[in-house]
Amino acid sequence: MQMRSRTLFRIALALCILVSNVSASYAGDKPPNTVFHDKVEGKIFFSLGDSRYSGVINYNETYTVNVDVVMPKNAKVKLARLYAYYVWSKDGNIGVYPTMEIIDDDGILTEAANYTDNKGFVGLYDFFSGVNVYDVTNRVGENYQAAIKNADADGSTFCTQGIGLLVIYECQDCPLVEYWVNEGADMLYADYGITPGMATSKIYFNGDVELKNIKKASLITAAPSAGYTASGETAHNRLYFNEEESGLGSFSFLKELLKLVFRYESGIWSDVYFSNDIVQIGVDERDVSNYMKPSNNFAAVQDNYDYMMLTNAILYIEENR
Repeated sequence: MQMRSRTLFRIALALCILVSNVSASYAGDKPPNTVFHDKVEGKIFFSLGDSRYSGVINYNETYTVNVDVVMPKNAKVKLARLYAYYVWSKDGNIGVYPTMEIIDDDGILTEAANYTDNKGFVGLYDFFSGVNVYDVTNRVGENYQAAIKNADADGSTFCTQGIGLLVIYECQDCPLVEYWVNEGADMLYADYGITPGMATSKIYFNGDVELKNIKKASLITAAPSAGYTASGETAHNRLYFNEEESGLGSFSFLKELLKLVFRYESGIWSDVYFSNDIVQIGVDERDVSNYMKPSNNFAAVQDNYDYMMLTNAILYIEENR
C-alpha cells in the first residue's frame, strides 16, 4: 500500500508539473535559445577562470573571479558576455530573485539578460537558480576580474557557482568562423515523476550550412551542478548532437536514409560533465564536425538522476579558406 501511494503521488506530481506549471519544472521546458548568430574572422574563447562554489553570500559580501583571456595582442573583441551562475536564492524559506551587483575595474555592470528556473512544485527548498548575463564587450582585456556582491539590505541570500566569460574576437590571419550563442536556464532532474526523456533540453542552431566548407565544428555546453556526485560515482548525463533522444521510432529507416543522402552522422555521448564540491559547473567542448547537417542542427542534453541546470550552448564552425 505504501509503495502504491508513493507511485500515485509521483504520477500526480508529474501531472501537476506538466499541466499546472509549465513555466518551471525539472523537465526540459526552458532550453537555451539563440541570442547571437553571426560570422567573424576570429576565434571563440569560453572560460570559468578560477570559479569555485561560494557558499552563502550575505548582504554586502562579495565573491571574485579572475579570468586570463587567451587572445592575440592585435585582437579586437567583437562580443563578450559575462555569466553569473547562482543557486539557492531565497529570503528565509521563500525563493526570490537575487539582488546582486557585478563589479569590475570599470565599475558596476548593467544587466543585459537574466534566466531562471525552479523545480516548480510545492515543497521544501523550492528556491531559485539561474544566470544573470552582462555585456562586457568594451570592458574585457587580457586579464579580467569581476566580483559578485549581494546588494539586498533586506537580508535575502544566494550562492554562486561561478562566473563564465565568453569572448568572440577578430584577429588578423584568423579563420572565418560562423557561430551561434544560445543562453538560458533549464533545470533538469530525472526524479519526482520526471523521466530522463522528459528531463531533456533540446537546443536549436537554425540556419543553412555548407558542409563542404566546414574545416572544424565545435560545440561548447555549460551546465551548473552537472556531473557532481558526492559519492564519486559516475555522473548520469548524456549529450546528443543531431540525434533525437528517442530516435524516430517507426521512422528509423527514414532517419538512416536521410543520413545516407545528406552524408551526416549523429552523436551520442554519456557522462560528459564532471564537477566536484569546489568547481560545480560542468563544461564540455567537443568536435562535432562529422555530425553536422546541412540545415537546422540541434543538440540535446539529458539528465538521468544527475541534476543540472543547462545554461549555455555555443556552436561554432571554422570554415575552409
